[in-house]
Amino acid sequence: MKPDEEIRAEAVRLEQLAQRWIATAWTTVPATTLAVLSESRIVNAERLHPRFLRVEVARDGEDPEFLLVEDEARSSGAGDSFESPLILTRSDSAYDVLRDGYEALEEERLAEFLTPIANRNEVQGELEDADPSLIEEIETFVEADRLLPSARLRTRADIVEFLEGRLSPSEFISAAIERQGPRPQNRERVAELLNERISAT
Repeated sequence: MKPDEEIRAEAVRLEQLAQRWIATAWTTVPATTLAVLSESRIVNAERLHPRFLRVEVARDGEDPEFLLVEDEARSSGAGDSFESPLILTRSDSAYDVLRDGYEALEEERLAEFLTPIANRNEVQGELEDADPSLIEEIETFVEADRLLPSARLRTRADIVEFLEGRLSPSEFISAAIERQGPRPQNRERVAELLNERISAT
């Protein structure tokens, strides 16, 4: 996942762009896209179509409000079309929505890598001893070398538990992402479609 300091630097840039947009855009313009995050083209059982994440800015009075927006592509004979955009996160901080966006992409990246391993373990049954070379491969993939020594040890222990069937893939992924930096606390995560808002958390 992108390092936290890089996310913060990107957030500062987006907040500067947002302030300029607030100062110059017509009040009738509801929102504008500030950044498109790396597209997520992973297709799995939960989501059958590729999706794209972007950061928008909208007006909240005279202040900017940042939105993490998901567009999901639908393939058809005439090419890709898009469903109505879904707002995943709202916040007055660009960092909050960027962090959520990069976490969503990281979750999918890790899930794509770990799912075949988990499936193989289910077929072979529980392992008594995890393969050291596979432990190292997973450590490299989750970028454990960027962590503090104590977090690296905890990551290695989690990898062993995952390979031995004592930790589910989703639990492992959540813990791995949590160790990569502090999660934002003061933002509203929502699912909003066509102006209908459902509070998520």
